[in-house]
Amino acid sequence: MTDQAAHVSIDKLKDAYETYKQMIEHSFEGIAITNAAGMITYLNPSYEKHTGLKANDYIGCYHHDLIDKEIVDQSGELKVLKTGKAQAIVQKVFTGRTVLVSAIPIKDDYGKLNKVISSIMDLTRLNQLEQEIINLERKNEEVSKQLEEIKNKQAALSSIVAYDAKMKSVVERALRVAQLDSLVLIQGESGVGKEVIVKLIHENSNRSDLPFIKVNCGAIPNELLESELFGYEAGAFTGAHKDGKIGLFEQAAGGTILLDEIGEMPLHLQVKLLRVLQEFEMTRVGGVTPIKIKARVIAATNQNLADSVKEGEFREDLFYRLNIIPIHIPPLRERQNDIVPLTYHFINELREKYGVNKIFSKEALQLLQSYHWPGNVRELQNIVERLCMMVMEPIVNEEDIKKEVGIYLDGERKELNRQARIETMPSSLSNEQSLKKLVEHYEKSIIKEALEKYPSIRSAAKKLKVDPSTLSRKAQRYFN
Repeated sequence: MTDQAAHVSIDKLKDAYETYKQMIEHSFEGIAITNAAGMITYLNPSYEKHTGLKANDYIGCYHHDLIDKEIVDQSGELKVLKTGKAQAIVQKVFTGRTVLVSAIPIKDDYGKLNKVISSIMDLTRLNQLEQEIINLERKNEEVSKQLEEIKNKQAALSSIVAYDAKMKSVVERALRVAQLDSLVLIQGESGVGKEVIVKLIHENSNRSDLPFIKVNCGAIPNELLESELFGYEAGAFTGAHKDGKIGLFEQAAGGTILLDEIGEMPLHLQVKLLRVLQEFEMTRVGGVTPIKIKARVIAATNQNLADSVKEGEFREDLFYRLNIIPIHIPPLRERQNDIVPLTYHFINELREKYGVNKIFSKEALQLLQSYHWPGNVRELQNIVERLCMMVMEPIVNEEDIKKEVGIYLDGERKELNRQARIETMPSSLSNEQSLKKLVEHYEKSIIKEALEKYPSIRSAAKKLKVDPSTLSRKAQRYFN
């Protein structure tokens, strides 16, 4: 080789050396060079940044000394020197840093390992970023959950027509207790929407995907109510199914069970229900093994249970057990601001269901607002449906309501009722009827009114303070 060629070759080597040196010196990753004896011979500036160790203090140190002095917990370089193969480890440094060490063997032309080159990357910041990501994801889940709760609450509110302040208070109270498992007693007249509020509680609870069971205690005969609620074992009584039957409490299976018209429950069953509410367990009819009850119990009634307790018709201890969180739903006549919105709500339902498109005039709506609604929301729904179906014109006016339903303004209604009573009241002078016939006629009208107002013979008899069998016998005589 000529001197000129040799000079050119040396210049290229110097240029390559400077290039590689600059690359290593300015590399983002920490670079370490270890000789075959395990001694550190070079550390670049980034090594200090990633490990927190002063580079000049550790050049010339041996890796096994760093482990012995607990400066690092392990060495990837020593593993390479031992195995002759590349290694990647997570190394903990006493400075509190955690680094990723990737070490590769460097061999000479004869295949002998003479040094190890390692790259070091700080994982502490990566771990911090990972934790920040986890925290952000957790916060995102919390925000999503809160948004879902708000969405569900808005959906729940939109499903219930509550413009009047009294009804808004009921809905807000129901949503508050939905997340609890406390006993709830819902009271209100027939037709005010007790079941709607119970469904609202169930659908906004953590039991919403579990069964919702409704039991009307006034509609099931006394002799069957116990077996329906608690179930029975095989052969418990004549006519029982050979395999027995699970009760409604068991069918609720962790969901919600509504005991509607709880005031109609006979006293002997009230004792058994009290045990269920206190011990959270029950026994089937004819059984001896207690069964755990996991369902949430909500009771509802159109009666004043406090008065029933005073009259000895409802157990005081059961009343106080049920009355942990009371919710009273006011009658429609006490929340007049709901009448017009409810009317539009029912009109829209009928439009979607039957394609009937009706408009109520301003005077018609005013007439509906003036009515006292003894049947509450249920009566309003029925009347709106009747008017939408039977009135031929597209606009329902005041006269249509008077003609079809018989609803009048207060003054008109009182006068018509007075005239009706005069017309229907038999006269002993004109008809020469006996006192017995007059009393029977009056008794018949009273019984008819009671049966129309109350949902069952038992509840009507309780209001009239007569035995249910007596009322049933009189009703059959008068109306069959």
